[in-house]
Amino acid sequence: MNKAVIFDLDGTILDTFPDIYINIDKMLRHFGYPAVGKDTLRRYIGNGARELVRRSLGVDAEDGAIAECLDYYNKNYTLTATENTVIFDGMEEVFATLSGRGYKLAVLTNKPQVSTDRIMDIFFRRGTFAEIVGGGAKVKCKPDKTETLNILSRLGVAAEDAYFVGDGETDVMTALNAGVRGVAVLWGYRTKEELTAAGAKIFAKTPADLLKIID
Repeated sequence: MNKAVIFDLDGTILDTFPDIYINIDKMLRHFGYPAVGKDTLRRYIGNGARELVRRSLGVDAEDGAIAECLDYYNKNYTLTATENTVIFDGMEEVFATLSGRGYKLAVLTNKPQVSTDRIMDIFFRRGTFAEIVGGGAKVKCKPDKTETLNILSRLGVAAEDAYFVGDGETDVMTALNAGVRGVAVLWGYRTKEELTAAGAKIFAKTPADLLKIID
């Protein structure tokens, strides 16, 4: 029987927030927008780069301004995306252990594919993950279930034999929508209360907890 674990990226595998904050702040200053506080920006992460930029600009931002700012942000972030980013302690052991238990590992993120590929190439050996899927024009963003089910189909894994691990409400809802077992992690960018409100039932306080939950 094939089995799989799909991981979110930002706030789950890697602490990418420092580089995201630096580049959003640079974008806002470049285009003359007010700064956004770190706690506020942290809550904006999880629905893709366009939504991150839109929220940072404010509710009245027009599509043209969003597109211009998004292009600026994406270009700068892709160039500097790993300068302050780190792997959460314990995650490498999680990947090695789960692989040893026969799980196929994958990453599904709303982060643009080009940025995702660059980050993953820097931090992880090729072959660590069987699938790495980021955001794009033809990719339906989480919490839509489509890409989760596409990944599982390519891996030959049934939904009931898969886990989805993430730190955000979108990850919780993705697991529910796809019919896979969801695990909400508490070292990321959301509180337990926020994740519970989204429907989370199973929580991991530390990466080591994942190895107890996913046997």
